[in-house]
Amino acid sequence: MPILTNNDKVGLTKEELIPEFYASWENLRKQIQRDTQKGYGLKKLNVGGNGRKVLIDFDSIPAEFQQQLEDPRKAAHILERYYRRDLNAAKFYAEYIDGCGNHLLIHAQQRYTINASLMNALKELEEHRIQERKSKGGSIRGVLNTLAQDAESFKEVMQRKYGYQHNIPTSKRFKNAYRDYKKVGYVTLIKDAKGVSRNNARKVTDDTIDLLNNMFAGQRHKPNPTEIYVQYNAFIKGSLEVINDTTGEIYDPAKFNALSERSIRHYLNKWENRIGTHAKRNGDRQKLITLYSPYHSWTPPTLAGSIISVDDRQPPFEYDKGKRMWFYNGIDLASEAYTVFVYGKTKEGIILEFYRQMVRNYHEWGFELPAELEGELSLNASYLKTFLEEGCMFQHVNIYPNSARSKRIEAYFKPLRYNIEKEREGWLARPFAKSESNQISNVQKMTVPYDRLVRESLRDLATWNNMEHSKHKGITRWEYFCENQNPNLPTTNYSAILPHLGYKTETSCNTGIVRMNKRLWLLAENGRIQTGERLIHFLKQVEGQQLEVYWLDGNNGKIVKALAFQNGRHICDLLPKPTPNKAKIERTAEDEAQMHLMAQYKRTVDAYMQSRHKELDAVTVFDYRQKTLNNKFIIPGLDEAEFISKDYESADKTIPEDPGNNDDDDEIDFYINNPANSL
Repeated sequence: MPILTNNDKVGLTKEELIPEFYASWENLRKQIQRDTQKGYGLKKLNVGGNGRKVLIDFDSIPAEFQQQLEDPRKAAHILERYYRRDLNAAKFYAEYIDGCGNHLLIHAQQRYTINASLMNALKELEEHRIQERKSKGGSIRGVLNTLAQDAESFKEVMQRKYGYQHNIPTSKRFKNAYRDYKKVGYVTLIKDAKGVSRNNARKVTDDTIDLLNNMFAGQRHKPNPTEIYVQYNAFIKGSLEVINDTTGEIYDPAKFNALSERSIRHYLNKWENRIGTHAKRNGDRQKLITLYSPYHSWTPPTLAGSIISVDDRQPPFEYDKGKRMWFYNGIDLASEAYTVFVYGKTKEGIILEFYRQMVRNYHEWGFELPAELEGELSLNASYLKTFLEEGCMFQHVNIYPNSARSKRIEAYFKPLRYNIEKEREGWLARPFAKSESNQISNVQKMTVPYDRLVRESLRDLATWNNMEHSKHKGITRWEYFCENQNPNLPTTNYSAILPHLGYKTETSCNTGIVRMNKRLWLLAENGRIQTGERLIHFLKQVEGQQLEVYWLDGNNGKIVKALAFQNGRHICDLLPKPTPNKAKIERTAEDEAQMHLMAQYKRTVDAYMQSRHKELDAVTVFDYRQKTLNNKFIIPGLDEAEFISKDYESADKTIPEDPGNNDDDDEIDFYINNPANSL
């Protein structure tokens, strides 16, 4: 666009002349050089450089070129000098939210921007016009009238030049509209900015909508919109009464307007009404969530063990007429591998066995338990306050009440069903499958023997794990699970989970050895049999005491973990007592290590016994306590001295006299000659 300079000159940039009038900048530059040498023709207003553009004098270009370009000094209308699109107004109206909480329509934004741009032009024109009149000593009365006339006549120019017109009132309302705009700004141009007139003109009020919603969702049966229309019309005519059971209010028909069936159906079907009425009427929570509840979208984990998703399912086969087996599965979300699976004819007991199997599997593979669990509420509800509390078996636990799509494992059941299980005999189609290939076929329905069904279902899971990962090509799901374990997984908290998942055996500890399940066990901690002070610490608590041992066996039947508890307190772990080969010639290095460990274990106890023995000193005890309460019972003629004398006499032995009559000697003689002390 031509540029009007301060000295009333018009400058043209090279872009306005190329390529419309000159083929290239090189051609234009050479023409300027030639004309400069001749003293007439093309002239520069400035030479450009340092960030400035080259400007060519508008008056120096050929007349035929001038006719095709716009000379801002020869405006067809006074407002052309001032009118330009207000970018701030465009931004304001694009972001504006009206009284109903809505953005403005696109065409309304455009209209208000045009009007605001013209108002800005009128403000500039007013200032210049007032300044000009004052400079010439004239009166400024009637300036607003001239502005209204200019605005009206500018419509034709705008239409011809820009292809649109403003719709600012140019009659009596112009002055008020113009003054309001100068005082308040952009918002004054918006019609009914607060939405008052729209609300007042509504035939269906908020009270009417509330009544329709209550009638639709608050009755014992589930009426359809047509029934609501019939009831509402009867209510309006006074032949039907509606009472609010919560507030006790009797609705007044005089406050409501008659409505058509189409209107009632329209309002009942609006989302803001359906989301409430359907929530109250609908008994299918899954369908309700699918229709109305937003759901999260997650970036899948990349490290195995970060999160495991669990749920139950029934493979699409019958082992007897109308009977299908149950599986409870767990899938590692990073690797997509099924890492835990248990089965049975019923759900009873399946959930506890599932978590036991999880501990067995991960222990056997040498991996820590997953950091996070997600599952459904129904089977897990009983254990949320025990081993499923966060920090016990898992660091994080997400249990969803009846929300199928929140569990990622649900998405993997579909390909398992249609890509693998579908190829087996006895596969059952869903009654209402969308795809024709998944609908019921003409093949006769059959049952699969239970044992065969178990084998084939487990084989399907093995096939799944050995298939290629869906996102990481060239590697199986199982390989990905083994090779990409999360290095930050905490160690398994057996102390928190075995009292709930393990089996219980009551036993005792004697000589530092515990008998359990026909085996001998020693006191241990952190996977090592203890010796030294730690062993003595444990023995002080458990030696000779009753213990509750919680243990869990592995897939091979051997115990993988055993913990000794006493009165609800975890004391220590138990490990099998070493049993090296008795024959020296057959002993291996491992046997020697076991012998050394057992010797240390025994030496710890023996050394503690010796140290305790050395700490003991001999003492003499004088007991002055009376053994009898009194001496009321007497045996006649019984006298200790006489009794002893008669005894010797009966033995026909002569006691030599002792001239010293030493009491100590009597005691010595008595000890020596007492038959009770003979060896």
